[in-house]
Order: sequence, then structure tokens, then C-alpha cells
Amino acid sequence: MVEIYRIENLSFNYGKNEVLKNINVSIYKGEFVGIVGPNGSGKTTLLKILSKILQANKGKIYYKGKELKKIKNIEYAREVGYLPSEIELTFDIKVKDFLILGRYPFIGRFKRETEDFIYKIGEIFNIKDFFEKKMSQLSEGEKQRIYIAQLMVQNPETILLDEPTSHLDIGYQFGIMDILKKINDNGKTIICILHDLNLSACYCSKIIFLNKGEIYKVGSPEEVLTYENIEAVYNTKVLVYKNPFTNKINVFGIPSYLLKKI
Repeated sequence: MVEIYRIENLSFNYGKNEVLKNINVSIYKGEFVGIVGPNGSGKTTLLKILSKILQANKGKIYYKGKELKKIKNIEYAREVGYLPSEIELTFDIKVKDFLILGRYPFIGRFKRETEDFIYKIGEIFNIKDFFEKKMSQLSEGEKQRIYIAQLMVQNPETILLDEPTSHLDIGYQFGIMDILKKINDNGKTIICILHDLNLSACYCSKIIFLNKGEIYKVGSPEEVLTYENIEAVYNTKVLVYKNPFTNKINVFGIPSYLLKKI
């Protein structure tokens, strides 16, 4: 297996507040990695460090064997795409023009090919009908498809996403995750923050379970998303069993007021 990231003894502080502590984990080519954990556990901070938005206070990160901080940003942007949880567009723009922005790391070398590539992505994501629309005219679910399509316009080997299904209804959640699974099946490595443990169990091949800035458990969904681990970290009662249709883990929370009646 080809090691994409190796994280060694990584720690990060915001001032005196230690957000990540002694993180050690490897991520391999072709994995679909879900980063899960309670609010404030350091998930977004870890992803921002992997995207080079933040730099760790201690420890080292290697990307394909090379120390991350020694890789030039433009070179890294040609291989790694990052989608934050919130995107604020300061000006309205046509969908087609927004997608073209994703070719920025390559535009000098492949300017002639850009338009053809945009249309190819439009066909893959079934968004060509949106090309002449403004971004402001799209629903949140449609925008999320466009954001992920822009990442693929960049054609990265590795994709980092922070809560790509937040604020979406169940139909769009599965639609977005199906797109990501198809991308992953085509050989891309995906590292994705998810709050929904069931989506994590259904789509991810590896789970990094964070709690209070530390890795609580790493492994397959079946190894990580046990009722003992979930109850210990989230401080709530749950039922965990395999869905008979998908054969994947399902997590059901038990409201505390119902526990009093049992």
C-alpha cells in the first residue's frame, strides 16, 4: 500500500489552548477516511493542517514521503483539493466560470485544454444545465455538487472535505456521498469530516475517531463505531447493529427521557 500521509506526534495550540495532542496516524492511497468525533475534538483543525492552512506547533506530516512544510503550495494544490465546511462567495459568478477557477494551479500550462476539461466534468456530475446560471440561483445541495465538481476540475489525487453533507436533506446527503464514493472507487484518496456516524459507517473504509484533541481509535467502521466507544466519547446511550440490507453499521441514539421508562 502506498502511504499518502504519515502524521507523527502532531500537536497544535491556539494560544494556550491545546487543540490537538500527539496525533499519530497513516493514510494510504485509495482509502476513504472519515474523521469523526464530538464538537471541539479537533477535526477541522486537523484537516486545515493537512490542507496547509494551518501549521502544526509540534510533530511532522509527510505527504508521499516528503515533509509537508517543504512542499511548495502551488505544487501541493495540483495534487490535493480542499473543501471547507462553509464557502462565502463575495461576488456572484456563473457556474462555468466558478469551475474554471479550479484550474488555477494549471492554467498557465494547460489553458487550451481547460474548456474541454470543464465540459467533461460537467457531464460526469450532470451539471451542464447549470453552467449559465449564477451561483446565487442554486440550492444548497446544488451548490455542494458544484463545489465538489470544482475540486475534480483541479483533478487532485487527494481530496479533503469538511462536512460536505452539512445543511443538506437526506436525499442530497446520499447524493453527495454517492458522488464521493464513485470518485474514491476511481482511485482518489478521500479524507472527510462527518458528523453523521451512519454515513461514516456506510461509505468510509477507515475511521479516525477523535476525542478532546486526541485519537481515541483508528480502524474500520466495525472496529471503531462500537456502542462502547460511542457511549464513552459522546456520553450518550446508543444501539449499534448491522443493517440487514447494506450489512453496514447503523447507530441509533436513545433519548435520555426514554431510558427512564425502561
